[in-house]
Amino acid sequence: MEVMVPQRFNRSTMYELLEAVIDEDLKPKAEEITFNFRKLKFIEPAGVTILGNLFEWLNKNGVTCDKILPRSIDGRDAVRYLDDSLFFEQYFGEKLREQAGLRPTTIPLNLVSYANSYQFLRGRFAFWLANRLDVTVESVKNITVSMEEIFNNIRDHAQENTGCIFAQHYPNKDGENTVHITISDFGVGIPHNIQKEYPSMDDGEALNMAITAGFSTRSTPRNRGVGLATLVDNVVKDLGGEVYIHSNHGILTCKAGNTDSDVEYNVSPSYYPGTLIQMKLKADNIENIISDEEDFGEWD
Repeated sequence: MEVMVPQRFNRSTMYELLEAVIDEDLKPKAEEITFNFRKLKFIEPAGVTILGNLFEWLNKNGVTCDKILPRSIDGRDAVRYLDDSLFFEQYFGEKLREQAGLRPTTIPLNLVSYANSYQFLRGRFAFWLANRLDVTVESVKNITVSMEEIFNNIRDHAQENTGCIFAQHYPNKDGENTVHITISDFGVGIPHNIQKEYPSMDDGEALNMAITAGFSTRSTPRNRGVGLATLVDNVVKDLGGEVYIHSNHGILTCKAGNTDSDVEYNVSPSYYPGTLIQMKLKADNIENIISDEEDFGEWD
């Protein structure tokens, strides 16, 4: 079976691709799937994460994946971007170009298990983020704590206890200094477990419940009971950033308002088989904290 990767691939255009390969019972539609990248001209960090998560899920389900590429990738920035993100090396065993290499503004596409998430976030990710923003590791601690809670959530709601993560720093995107971080898993989704306790809730309402302080459907060894509420506190309330969550049919968007966070949630006709969390950090709002105990190790 051949499927076409959309011309512009991001969280808004992903549904056509996902629905082409995953059926309503969360099963692959074919044992062999060829992805055609010839139309792809633009891809966002969220698109890289979604593709990586999709390929990981297909591999776990025994699907053989192949690819069709443009006749030449010269001038094909989106395909080169995927190559530099190490997507093709990770899922097809080799880069498209010998000179393909990680861009300093990105951390490569990573599949991170719950068991290894603490080490990855406190180590490689924290050092990369601090290095990009020219601040101490202590300065980004609240960000890493927020992401630890996301992996606690993955452990509670996903099937594989793993999540795909990709991040990019934009020093001047639309006049702002921002970092875009996307984490995704394929599983039962956040609403599934919440609706066991609150069966009358729709998927959007369930996501709103998930970001409520003190709410948790399960207790994990490292979970302090703060759940995804800490994500909103640290990214939106403290830093003026944004959080977007799509899980099953629920979509929640949280942005900084004049006095508090503006939260919008709804039920979408489009289905995401698991959870997609996207964060936009306002980098200039991160205070540089100098600590006597600061570890100036190397992130790579």
